[in-house]
Amino acid sequence: MSKNKYGGINDMESGWTKVPENKKVYMLWFDMLRRCYDDAQIKRDRGSSYKNCIVCDRWFYLSKFYEDIQKLNGYKEWTNNGKMSLDKDIFSKGAKIYSPETCCFVPVSINISEANARNPQNIKKLHERRKVKYVLSKSDERLVFDSEKEACEAMGVHKCSIASCYRRGYKCKGYEVSKLENERDTKG
Repeated sequence: MSKNKYGGINDMESGWTKVPENKKVYMLWFDMLRRCYDDAQIKRDRGSSYKNCIVCDRWFYLSKFYEDIQKLNGYKEWTNNGKMSLDKDIFSKGAKIYSPETCCFVPVSINISEANARNPQNIKKLHERRKVKYVLSKSDERLVFDSEKEACEAMGVHKCSIASCYRRGYKCKGYEVSKLENERDTKG
């Protein structure tokens, strides 16, 4: 019997996780505990939705977790294709506890859709983080564009030419191409 850093107790027989199906169950259990009790995870944008979430006392034991999840809706689909997520919010919007009474397996696409609907600010932050400005430099001239599309239109090139030049380290019409991401300059 061993205790992990999130308080979970692996009370399965030694070597149990060496079987691929069992390893999958272990990882599901471990990730559930991590989402609830890893301070670094909770501080991240996506992890913040797990703030104040808990795992029921029973599920701190891997054997009890394993016994219970086999009875949950969607378990067979999860074991067969893996395109399912353990979800605590479907039965009760905004549920804060992982337990046999609050959880089921749902398709990953539905889980993501539900999470995005509950946390629209996360989508906005993700889009903001993914915004990339392209910088084209030649001699003393420095042109900054808010998007690849804007840079391509200004340069009169086909879409993807600017990004392609950046990735390959080529010049675009004599201009050095770099990116400005999160206020950091990255050279091409």
